[in-house]
Amino acid sequence: MDEHFLHYIWKHQKHNAKELKLTNGQTLKVFNQGFHNYNSGPDFEEARIKIDEVEWIGCIEIHIKSSDWFSHGHSSNDAYRSVILHVVWSHDRDVMSDGMNIPTLELKNIVDPALINRYSIHVSHNDRIVCGSQLSQIQSIKYQSMLDRVLVERLEEKAKEVLKTLKQTNNDWESATYQTFARNFGFSTNKAAFEQLSLRLPFHVLKKNLQNQFKTEALIFGQAGFLAKASDSYQKQLREEFHFLKTKYELPDQMNKSEWKFGRMRPASFPSVRLAQFAALLHQNTNLFSRIKFFEHSKDLTSSVLTSSTLTTSIKINHPSYWQSHYDFGKPRKSASKGPGSSTLNNILINSVSPILAAYGKFSGEQHHMDQAVALLEGIKPEANRHTKAWEELGRKPDSAFESQAQIQLIQSYCEKKRCLDCNIGVYLLSK
Repeated sequence: MDEHFLHYIWKHQKHNAKELKLTNGQTLKVFNQGFHNYNSGPDFEEARIKIDEVEWIGCIEIHIKSSDWFSHGHSSNDAYRSVILHVVWSHDRDVMSDGMNIPTLELKNIVDPALINRYSIHVSHNDRIVCGSQLSQIQSIKYQSMLDRVLVERLEEKAKEVLKTLKQTNNDWESATYQTFARNFGFSTNKAAFEQLSLRLPFHVLKKNLQNQFKTEALIFGQAGFLAKASDSYQKQLREEFHFLKTKYELPDQMNKSEWKFGRMRPASFPSVRLAQFAALLHQNTNLFSRIKFFEHSKDLTSSVLTSSTLTTSIKINHPSYWQSHYDFGKPRKSASKGPGSSTLNNILINSVSPILAAYGKFSGEQHHMDQAVALLEGIKPEANRHTKAWEELGRKPDSAFESQAQIQLIQSYCEKKRCLDCNIGVYLLSK
């Protein structure tokens, strides 16, 4: 037995609701079980109940045992003085508040054993997607409504990260955009290294040199630790320029190249290539946030035509000549490359542009920015990774980045954490 399951029982009133009796023999009638509180304080707020002939409005607290009230420290917390009913699985001790016993409802004898058994089997399942074998029973509208919900959750979580960065940059949107793009440019493998680079190379310094591609590359590769020695003449030129700029701007110590991961990667994904693409992005798209915001406000665009192709036309990443023929300093490519592929561009749109639009929507209080962030995902092809593959094997292949992002959120935040009772699909299957 766990409290999560007890919250589900109370929230959905999955107990015998006829002639409820408290542990002291008083009768109980529930008019409103209250609103589930996911923050600190009692579990349910604004509940309305009737004990014998007296109506009460207040909070409900739920525990496995009555004595948990004391072990959880509620007796010394004033926030729990508004509790009008203690709902427990097993009553092992009376609980006092302000010199009076808190009314207690014991659940263990009024819950259907079949429901308990279904839940026990459900949470003991080892599959990543616990309800996978039952997904065929779920109507498309119910499945889609859950995807809609978790997609918004995912966007809001990412927006919070952007807003956190914005606060750290004193509300400088261009600087926050720079750091957000940097964090996501390394993908999962070099994410931490790119984030460290964005901190060691302040945007206000980089901004002064973005009009010059050579200086932009010198600053980025230099602070990233790629110019400690020279393998060819181009790297030597960058190295000389970086030493001049580092002294001029009194930059902090550069990173060590060993902090960047090259192992088990195709050359096209080497951090040297990603850094060159990042430099090209910043040089070719000065005032990056303004470009995103301008694009979002374009009078010629509506949510129905906000697609990846139109935005990648607005945001350019073309390889400069050296990086068209090299994948690292002194290491030529077998064939020329003019820039990142569609999957890389889509990753930028999904993990940087869409969250920035969502964050700006929360910052400005204008819902249509969030709507544009959602519409952007609807126009991008879905990702292909181990999370989306798990859904595809169950016959739920995503058809857009909207759906693949939602599937990733659902499997990471609900399925893998066994939060079936917070999932509309899980609640439906358990209630059958």
